Amino acid sequence: MPDPPPGRTRRFHAPVVAAYAGGRETTPILLQHLASLPPSSLGTTAEVIAPSAHCRPADVTWDARVRAGSRRRDPATAAWSTDAGAGSEVEAARPTKRLRTRSYRAVPVFDNDDGGFDDGRAPPRPSAARPKRDQLVSKEVMEALSSCLRRACGRPSATRVGRGKTAVSATLVGDPESRSRAIVLQLGTGKHDQAVLWCSNRGGVLCSCFTGTQNALFLSISSRSSVCKHSTALLSCLSTARIPLAEFWHRMHLPSAPKDFVCRRPHGSSSWVVLFRSVYSIVSFTAANVASCIAPSCRRFRARCGHVNLARPFNSKHRAVVPSCAKERAASTLKVSAAGDGGGMHGGLPDEDAGIEKEPGDTERGSEDAAEATVAARVRRNLLPCVGEVAAGELWARTADWKGMFATRCARGGVGRAEDLKRMSNLLHQCAKGGLIYENGMVHVEPYCGSCGCKREERHVVTKEPAVLYTHHPSAPSMRLLVGQWTCDCGRLVEYDGNADALFSLRRRDKTRRWVVFTRALLDKLYSFIISARSTYTAATRHLSADMLSFSMRRQDVVKVGTDMLRTFVIPPDAACCPLCGPHPDFIVIDGQALGCTDPDDVNPVRLEEEVPVLDIPASAFCVVQSPPLRAAIAKVLKASAPLTGPQTELLRSWHHKIAVNDRASVETAAARVFFHFFPFEDRSKLNGGGGTASSPPGASVTEPEGTSGVGKEAVGSSGLEAKLRTDGDGNLTLGGKGAPAKLPSDSWRERVGHCAPDFVTYAKKDDGAWLHVRPFLQAFLGETVSGMFHGHDENAARLLSNCLRLQAAGKWRDVSEAVDGIGFLTNFLGWFASVLDEEEPLRHAVGTVLLCAVDMEESVDKLFSAAADKKDTIDRGSVNAEYCRTWGGTPTPADYNRWRAGKVADGGVDMDDPFVSFETFPGLERVRPGIKDTEALKRRVGYKGKDRHAADVEGDGDACNKAFSIKCGLTQGVFNVVCPHVITLGFRCLFRAESVGEALSIVLERFPSLPKVIFYDVACKLDKNALRRVRPILRRHGVRCILDRPHSITHTCSPIYMPDESLGSTAGVATQAAEVSNSIAVANRTSLAYMTPKTYMAHKMVQVAMMNIRKLLRMASSNTKSENDHVALAPFYHSQIVRGCQRGSACSCQASIVDTGVRETEAALRDKVDGTRGTDDRLGAELQDVGAADGQAPVFVDEVVVDDATVGDSDGDAAALFHPTCSDEDVVLDGGRQVNLAPLSIVPLSDGHAAGLDALVNGRAPATVVRPRNKAKVRLTVADFRRFEAENWLNDSTMNSFVSLINKRAVQIAALRGVGVPATTHLPRTFMFNTFFFSRLRERAGCYDYAGVRRWGFRGGLDVGAVDRILIPVNVANLHWVLVLVDVQHRRLIFFDSLGGKAAPILGTVRKWLTDEVGARLGTDAVEAWDIASWDGVVDVGMPRQADRGSCGVFVLAAADRFALGAPLSFSQHDVPVLRQRMGVALFVDSLTAVDGCSLLPDAGEGDDAVDK
Repeated sequence: MPDPPPGRTRRFHAPVVAAYAGGRETTPILLQHLASLPPSSLGTTAEVIAPSAHCRPADVTWDARVRAGSRRRDPATAAWSTDAGAGSEVEAARPTKRLRTRSYRAVPVFDNDDGGFDDGRAPPRPSAARPKRDQLVSKEVMEALSSCLRRACGRPSATRVGRGKTAVSATLVGDPESRSRAIVLQLGTGKHDQAVLWCSNRGGVLCSCFTGTQNALFLSISSRSSVCKHSTALLSCLSTARIPLAEFWHRMHLPSAPKDFVCRRPHGSSSWVVLFRSVYSIVSFTAANVASCIAPSCRRFRARCGHVNLARPFNSKHRAVVPSCAKERAASTLKVSAAGDGGGMHGGLPDEDAGIEKEPGDTERGSEDAAEATVAARVRRNLLPCVGEVAAGELWARTADWKGMFATRCARGGVGRAEDLKRMSNLLHQCAKGGLIYENGMVHVEPYCGSCGCKREERHVVTKEPAVLYTHHPSAPSMRLLVGQWTCDCGRLVEYDGNADALFSLRRRDKTRRWVVFTRALLDKLYSFIISARSTYTAATRHLSADMLSFSMRRQDVVKVGTDMLRTFVIPPDAACCPLCGPHPDFIVIDGQALGCTDPDDVNPVRLEEEVPVLDIPASAFCVVQSPPLRAAIAKVLKASAPLTGPQTELLRSWHHKIAVNDRASVETAAARVFFHFFPFEDRSKLNGGGGTASSPPGASVTEPEGTSGVGKEAVGSSGLEAKLRTDGDGNLTLGGKGAPAKLPSDSWRERVGHCAPDFVTYAKKDDGAWLHVRPFLQAFLGETVSGMFHGHDENAARLLSNCLRLQAAGKWRDVSEAVDGIGFLTNFLGWFASVLDEEEPLRHAVGTVLLCAVDMEESVDKLFSAAADKKDTIDRGSVNAEYCRTWGGTPTPADYNRWRAGKVADGGVDMDDPFVSFETFPGLERVRPGIKDTEALKRRVGYKGKDRHAADVEGDGDACNKAFSIKCGLTQGVFNVVCPHVITLGFRCLFRAESVGEALSIVLERFPSLPKVIFYDVACKLDKNALRRVRPILRRHGVRCILDRPHSITHTCSPIYMPDESLGSTAGVATQAAEVSNSIAVANRTSLAYMTPKTYMAHKMVQVAMMNIRKLLRMASSNTKSENDHVALAPFYHSQIVRGCQRGSACSCQASIVDTGVRETEAALRDKVDGTRGTDDRLGAELQDVGAADGQAPVFVDEVVVDDATVGDSDGDAAALFHPTCSDEDVVLDGGRQVNLAPLSIVPLSDGHAAGLDALVNGRAPATVVRPRNKAKVRLTVADFRRFEAENWLNDSTMNSFVSLINKRAVQIAALRGVGVPATTHLPRTFMFNTFFFSRLRERAGCYDYAGVRRWGFRGGLDVGAVDRILIPVNVANLHWVLVLVDVQHRRLIFFDSLGGKAAPILGTVRKWLTDEVGARLGTDAVEAWDIASWDGVVDVGMPRQADRGSCGVFVLAAADRFALGAPLSFSQHDVPVLRQRMGVALFVDSLTAVDGCSLLPDAGEGDDAVDK
C-alpha cells in the first residue's frame, strides 16, 4: 500500500459523512452527528430544510445506490473504505475530491478482424451502450418526478446543481383555496414536451399530454388510470421511492366537485395550467393569440374548448401589459412568414413549356437509320451516379478540356507553334497511357444487347460512325467521337448507348449527321434542375447554355434527351420502402393530387379488374334512425338555425310522441328520448331568454380579471383553422383561398328558436364544454350511419357496457367503460354527463339502448351483405362480390395473383408491371389481388368529363358529406399518391378519369396483402361507405378503419366517426398530413409536367418521387433526423444503402470491393471517394467510440468461437439446455471442456429478459450507430441493419451475408471436429454457401451468363467442389425477393426453395450451367462426364415452408440454409418467423451460430444506470 499523503493543517474540522437513504428514519442520525461537532470560531450552525415546494429534483436511483453500497471517506486515515461486510479491505488512498457512485471502465481497442480482444482475455459481459438523448431524457424524467413526488408527500428531496443540472422539470401546481394539486412535467419547449399528472377522485392516476390517446374526463368517472409514458413513469417513481400509492392519492387527489382555476406557468409567458371539469390541461397561446389545448378530450376543438375559454381572459390581461413594440415585432414576423409560405422557386413561366415535345428540333433519326422498333432496347442505368461514373465523367471533362487547349494552340500561329504542339501531343499521349484522359481514335461500342443481354463477340461486325460529345466542362468545346453499332443474334441492331462509358447517346443525329452523345454528369445537371429545382425545360436550357459554352441545343431537343435518360433509370424497391413502417405499413395516407398532364383519348391503361359493384343495401340499414327525412331534420337542428319546414316539424312531433308511449324496447323511442333531452321539441325561447341568464353547472365559472370581460368569444372565431375556411363559387367549403369566409355551424345552431331549440336552461349557451360533446354524439348516433363505429374495438365488451347502462344500477356501467376508450365523441359524452346518466334512469337506459343498437348493427349488416352478394340477380349481372371476398379475403401473395392472371386473356400479353403501360408504379409493392371496378359508377363519371368540378359519388342516402372533386379540362385528373406517415411515397397511379373512392379502394386491395389498420384519405367517409358495400368481409377481417386526414377534416361536415381527433387510439402520433407534405413538394412541377404527354409525365414523376424518398431516407438514417441535408450528396448513401448493385455491372470500378472481397463499400468510403476528402479513420474511430457502453464501460462485442485456440463460453450444460431447449445430447459437442452448439436455430421464443436485451440494441439509438464493427463477413452492422429483423422488414445484403459467413464458419468448425473424431459430426453434411453477390455477378442481366466473372469466387471462399456435399446459393429475384438453391452433390440433385412458390427453371438452368463449368475447371472434363450434371433432378420446393407475409423471404432463406447445412428438416413455418428473426439477431450480435450461451451476452435492459434503454 502506498504511503499516505502528507498531512496538512486543517482550517476547518473534518466533515462528518453519514449514510443517508432519503428516509425519515435517518434524520435522527444526521442530527446526532451535527450535535457532536466540536466548537469552532465559525460556530456550529446547521440548517435542516423541511420538505417543501422549494426543493429541486433528486436522482431517482440515489437511494438504491446508497443502500447497495455506501462509500465513505475515513477522516482519520484519509482513505476510502467500502461497506462490503466483514473482512473487506481498505482501498488505497486516491486523490479523488468527490464521491462517485459509479465505476468506469476504459473502452478496449479492437485490433483484430472480428472485434475481439488481442490479449487473449475472455470477452467481458457486455454492458449497455452509451445512452442517447432520449434515454437521458427518460432518466431525467424519472429524477424530476421522483423529487417532485417526495416533495408532494412530505419527504426530503435533493437536486443536481452546476453542470449536472437537468433540463427536465416537474413542478407542483394547485389551487391555494382547495386541495386540487397536479404535477406539471416539462421536457422541452414544444407542446409535445408537456404533461400534467394528477389523481382522480376515484383513485386513478391521470395524465393530459399531447401524445396521449385516452380521455381523462372519461377515465375519471371510474378508477382507471391513464396509460402513457408519463403515468407509467410516475407509478415507477412511486415504487422506487417506496411511497405507497394510497399516500400519494391522499395528498394529490381531486375532490368530488373541484373548483375550476387557472394559473400561469412560471417559465411560459403565454402558457397556462387549467383545471376544468376535473381535467387538468395546459393551454398555450401563440403570438397571434391562437390557442391550443393538449388534453386528448379537447383535441378536435382544442382552440375553443372549456380549458381555452377559461384561460383566454387571463391571457388577454397578460398580453395587455406586453410592450407594443413586441406586438409589432410579432405582427411583422407573421407577415413575413405568411409571405414566405406562398413563395417558391419559379424556374420559368407557367406555359413556356407548352407543346415543346411536338415542336421540330435540330436532332432526328434519318431515313437511312434503322427503325426504332428494330433497334435493341436501351440498357438500364443507375438513378444516381456511382463512383465509377463520377470518375469517368472527370476523365471525359478533362479529355475535352485538354483537347480543346490543343485545338486552340493549333488554331494560333506564331513562333514555336510546331514545338508547342509536339510537346502537347507527347503530354496527351503520356496522360492517355496513364489513364488520365481517353485515347484518340477509340471506337466506342455497346458490349451487350439491351434486349436479350447477349454479349458482343469478335464475330460481330462493328460499323463505325462519327459522333459529337457534349461534356459538363464549363469551357471545353464539344468533342468528336467514333461510335459503333452491330447486329445481335436476336436480329436487333445494337446502337451505341454509352452506359459502359458513363455517357448517354441520344440515338439521334444533329444537322451534320453525327450521333449526339452527352456525359452522364451533364444530364445529371439537367434532371437535377428539372426534378430537384422543380423548373421548366425552357429555363433549364437557358441555364445549361449559360453554364457550358459548348452546349447549344434547342429546348425541344433538351426535352427529348432528358426524357429518354429518365426512362432508363432503375428505381430500386428500397427507395419506396419506409425503414420504420416496413413493407407492411399499419397506416397509409392516400391523396388525389391535381398534378396532371395532357389527356389524349388514345391512352387506355391496361388493368385487370373484377366486377365488384356497390351492392343494393339500403343506407337505412346502417342507421339507428332509419327514416332519411327524419335524419335530415336532425342534421338541420344540429348544424344550422334555419327554420324547420312543415313536414320536418311534423316528423319531429311524431317522433317526440314516442316518448310518451315509453316503449323501452324500441330503439326509436330511446333515440327520441336522448335527442329531445338536449333539444326539447317545445318552444322554450321565452324560458331561455336568449341564454343570457342560463344557469351554469357547479364549478363551471371562473372569476375573470378586471377589464377582460367578453374577450373570449370574439377571439375564438378569429383564430385557428376555422378562420381560414372559405366558400368557393360552387358553394363548397375549402381550406384557404379567395372565397368568402364560411359561416361556421358552431356560430349558427345556437341561434335556433322555436321547436327543437337547444336547452340553454339546463345547459348554458356559453358552456362549450357540454355542447361540444353533445352535438358530435347526436350527429354520429342519430344523424348518420353507425356502421364501422366499432371496427377495431372489442364489440362484446361494448355490448356489455350497453347492457350495463340499460339494466344495471346507477354507476355500475363505469366499471366496464374501457371498451369504448378509442371512440372520442362517445367517451366525451359519457364522461361529461356521467352524473346526469346516474341520476336520470330513463336517459341512461335510452343511451344504453342506442349504443346497443349501434354495436349490433355490425352483425346485422354482415348478414345483409351476404344476402345481397349471393342474390341471383347480383350474380347474373356478372358481379363477383361474394367470390372475390372468399378468394382474396386473407393475405394473398404475388404468386396467387399471377396464377389468377394466367387464366385471364384480357391483358393481351402486355407487361402490366411496365409503368408506361399501366401508368402506375409501386416499386416495393407487387400486386397480390386483382383490382375491382364498378361499371355502373364508371358510366356516371363519364358525364363529368369537360366540367370544372363534379360532385363526388354519393354513397347512398346516408351520405352527408359535401365533398366535390375538381377536373381540369384537357388534362388528366392527376395522380393517386400512397404515402406512409413518415412521408415515404410508396407509389402512385395516374388518373385518366374523374377521381373516385372506388379507385382508391382498388389500389389498396391490389397492393397490400395484409391491409393497413388505418387508411387516411381526404374523403375517407365515402371510401368507408363504398368499401363496406363492396368488400365488407375483407375490411372486417383485417380490421381496417377509414379516417380523414387532419388538413381535410376541417372542411368536412360528415360523421365524427371519421374525424382523426375522435379516434386518437388510431391516429395519435401519426402524421396524417404526410400526403399533403409530399404534394407540397411535387406541386411545384405542375408548370412543366402539365404540358407533357402521359409517358413523359410518368418518367419525370417516377424520378421525382424517388428523389424525394431518397432524401427522406437519408435523413431518417442519420444521427439527427431533424437536421438539414439538402447540401449532402445522395449518391454515396444510395449506392451503399438503397441499391444492391451497379447497373454498369462488374466492369465498373465501383464494384471492385464486391469482386475482390465480397463486401460492399460503406457510405463513408464512397463519400470520401466522391468528395475527395479524408478523415475515414477519424470517422471510424468516432463510430467505435459511439458503440462503447455508458460511462466508458466495455463495448458489447464478443470474440469469434474457434475450435482450435479461442475460448468458447464458460456455460455449463444447464445453460446450454436453457438456450436451446430442444437440443439433443449430440447438438452440444464437448471438446476439451468447451461447448459448441451444432443445432439449427431454435424456434422456442426468447425469454422476456433476452428479448428486452435484443431490443436494447436498437431502441433509442441512431440508425447509423455501429453495433458490430467488423464481423466474420467483414461487415459493419449498424442499428439500421438490426432493425431489419423487426416486424416484416426486408433483409439486405449486409444481414444476409453476415449470416452466410456464420454458416461457413460453422462448417469449418464441424470439419475440424470431424477431423479429431467427434462422433456427433460424422452424419453432418459438408457444406459451403456463397454470398448474395455471387449469383448477381454470374447473371448480371437477363440473358447474360459470365462464369469468368465468378471463376475464383469458390476457390477464394474455400470451396472444394470435389469434397463437398451441399452448396447453397442465395438468389435475389428482381431486387424484390430472396430464394435459395441447394446443390445436393451427395444425392445428385438441385433443390429450389422459394417461400412464395415462384418459377424455378431460369435460375436452376443458370446454376446447372455454372456447376458444369466449375467441375470442369476444378476437376477436369472427365469429372464433368462422370457427374453428368444435365441428368440431375431439379426438385421444386413442394411441401416446404411457405411465406404468408410480404417481407420475410430473407428470413425463410436463411432459416432453410441453416437447416440444409446441418441436414435437418425444414421444421418451421410462418408462425415461427418472429422467433427466427430474434434468433438471427442474437446470432449476428454474438457473431456465432455455435455459441451455446449467446443470449447471455445480450445487454441487460434492466440493469439500472447501465441499461441501454431504461
